[in-house]
Amino acid sequence: MQTPRMLVFGTGVFLRGFLMDFASRAGFKMTLVSSTPAGDDRVDLLRAANGVVPLYIRGLDASGSVIDTKHMIAVVDTAFKASGDFADVLETAADTSISIISSNVSESGFKLSDNPADDLLDVPASFPARLERWMFARYNACPDAELNVLPCELIADNGVRLREMVVDVAARMQRDAAFVQWLLTHVAFSDTLVDRICTPSTSEPLAAIVEPHTFWALKVPVGPSVDRLAAAADNGIVIAPSIENYQLRKVRLLNGLHTAMASIAPVRYGIHTVREALEHLELGAYLEAMLFEELIPTIVPPVSLEEAMGYANLTLRRMRNPFIEHQLSAINQGAATKWQTRLLPAIELFEERKGFRPLRIDECLSLFRTSQGS
Repeated sequence: MQTPRMLVFGTGVFLRGFLMDFASRAGFKMTLVSSTPAGDDRVDLLRAANGVVPLYIRGLDASGSVIDTKHMIAVVDTAFKASGDFADVLETAADTSISIISSNVSESGFKLSDNPADDLLDVPASFPARLERWMFARYNACPDAELNVLPCELIADNGVRLREMVVDVAARMQRDAAFVQWLLTHVAFSDTLVDRICTPSTSEPLAAIVEPHTFWALKVPVGPSVDRLAAAADNGIVIAPSIENYQLRKVRLLNGLHTAMASIAPVRYGIHTVREALEHLELGAYLEAMLFEELIPTIVPPVSLEEAMGYANLTLRRMRNPFIEHQLSAINQGAATKWQTRLLPAIELFEERKGFRPLRIDECLSLFRTSQGS
């Protein structure tokens, strides 16, 4: 029996701390493909380390007991640079053991190129166009083999949107109708929601330092390989007909609070980590009030008040993890996109429901815009 494999686009700390953990538990091997200069550097490091990545799981469990473990994750046996090794990447399409494709190319990388012609090159510029090339090679080599696509970007309807972009590229490449039909009916593009705080190590360039909590919601349809992944995940993976409420509570409460605090804590209080922000007497109370009084009302309904309150309290406990130094500077990367997707809709909905704007979120938005010179 073949060892099941994943093809993964991205090399960042989240993939190392989240996806590699799940793959290791389920006995998957992984082919990794970088897409940025920083990712290319990590490919070199991975090759030198024979694909072994240190994973530190640190934090408190629900009872308050300390968890502090180290695992050497050895799932990556092949790593490519998309720009220089793209022909080799395409050759993997004939490998029928690859049944899952995943990605974490950031919210800003989850799109087609601004210049459409760049996606028609032999080595396309964007991730969706590179995926289209791989899919076309797979279609020609072994079209009956199982194939699931599980994007990990924090974008609503990420599976549906990725499929649309791949189909768009296929049309511009003038592929035959049978290939497009295969994309629409044979390949399972699933919407997903990922939830784990992952931070890099300052002393080990490949290491990921993560919290004990890990959660992955997957929307049907999925194939047998994904069922195998879920069976080994110790309840960390949920497969459901709808993941909208999971998406909403996570993006609004956890990610929304992260984005807001990253706009106010450094400039007004000189604070640079999530835990310090929540532990600060004045700022911590301000952020908790934002969470319970301004963010929760934007998800209830459709999320029940009980579920929203439970997730909010879990979020605060996770953010106060004494073993993880979650830098606000890292959260601020791509902040404009994060405000657009996480908090601007919350402001609009709050005002619609309450008749006035959420003062704390608005204040953080003003500070962010000032810092951007806008």
